[in-house]
Amino acid sequence: MKKLLTAALTTAVGMAFAGSAMATETRINSLSAAGGLGGAFNEKTITIRDSANINTFPQFMVAYKNSVDVDNTAGTTYGSMNIRYALSDDPAPPVLMLFGKRSPWSSVINSTTIQGKTPTDLAGNLPGYSGAVADPTNHQFGIGFGMKAGESVRLGATLSLGGNRKDKTGTTSTGNQYDDEESNTWVDFNAGVGFDINEVNSLDFGLNIMAGTFTNMDNSNLARYVSNGLFGIAFTAKGEFMVSQISKLVPFLRINYDSRAIAHQSRSDENGIGNESKQGTVNNTWIILGTDLAIAPPNMEGVLIQPGIGFIYHSSLGNGSSAATVSAVDQENSNNLMPWYGFAAEAKAFEWLFLRLGARQVISRTNINNTATAPANNETHFSTVTNTVSTGFGIKLMGWDLDLDINPAFFNNGINAVTGNATPGWALNWALGYDW
Repeated sequence: MKKLLTAALTTAVGMAFAGSAMATETRINSLSAAGGLGGAFNEKTITIRDSANINTFPQFMVAYKNSVDVDNTAGTTYGSMNIRYALSDDPAPPVLMLFGKRSPWSSVINSTTIQGKTPTDLAGNLPGYSGAVADPTNHQFGIGFGMKAGESVRLGATLSLGGNRKDKTGTTSTGNQYDDEESNTWVDFNAGVGFDINEVNSLDFGLNIMAGTFTNMDNSNLARYVSNGLFGIAFTAKGEFMVSQISKLVPFLRINYDSRAIAHQSRSDENGIGNESKQGTVNNTWIILGTDLAIAPPNMEGVLIQPGIGFIYHSSLGNGSSAATVSAVDQENSNNLMPWYGFAAEAKAFEWLFLRLGARQVISRTNINNTATAPANNETHFSTVTNTVSTGFGIKLMGWDLDLDINPAFFNNGINAVTGNATPGWALNWALGYDW
């Protein structure tokens, strides 16, 4: 009887992730109503096992050997390409991964506070000059390695380097011509360890560290903007615990800190601002805590129902000086508390077709502290309710996997060439993968 129960539980676990043998961030987005969390991490990328998890938990690489995928998660711009190769014929071999993708730091400098302020805003933009704006399509290339250490421990790590260069030309409001060149570089390191407690329960931990530089030079090779510091660190933990023959609990925690700091250098074409540089710093901190319940009825092959709840605490600090002779001070000190609830659903319609749906409601309570000295030190509070719905399909034919994440507005608008109603975001994102 004990062996029979163990087999049933193991089967339920396998079915809980049916259809994800080779899938991608596009699949996750079609199940999670991506967005609506104030720029925070997509929690379904943690709770649903998928090849998209590799960016957070590189120890999952061992489950995705001998596979390749191209993941287009931003409409007409590219997302990522991953190639994973088994280094031996063992049942659980070490896996080598080569990948390229858009930087998670796009854009590199103009990260925003809750109120939308950027480091260049806080450092005082030159009148008529749009400031330092890193190309949002930053290119990143890297290598990864995953392996099992014994029967119950999984290890993995990825390292990538990236950068970009972009020219900026124009005329300032004072009539001065500028011809600038922006460049940025960064390094992104991920490491993870996972523990398989038994056939059905597990714990996983991931650590991500990013650091970089940014420079904006004019045609005289003088710096207009330089980075004082670009740094990010995140810690993620999740568990998977069987609570019945058809369901398991998936709790998770993520703590993420991100800091972008630049100096706006003194320039001869900046009228009457003195000879000192101005500073701008944006710090964002997120604490994300929640849990999903993964339900996979054993008599319904390919069905996954995954409701979840959680909350996010997001704080922003903007510090800077709008004039060269003024010391940098706090210009924003805000926070968001965002509880949410939602669900993901995936069903196997045919052997080759999966249907996907996600929905989520987020209640965002924003608190904005007035940074002016007393008595003008009141706070402002307001709440926003955001409802999002996502839809998608998974198609599996002859070893190929095609994932589609379709903007639900497309079903209303129809094809633009026929109806004249355009759907923002190119209507869909896609990913294509192959196992060998």
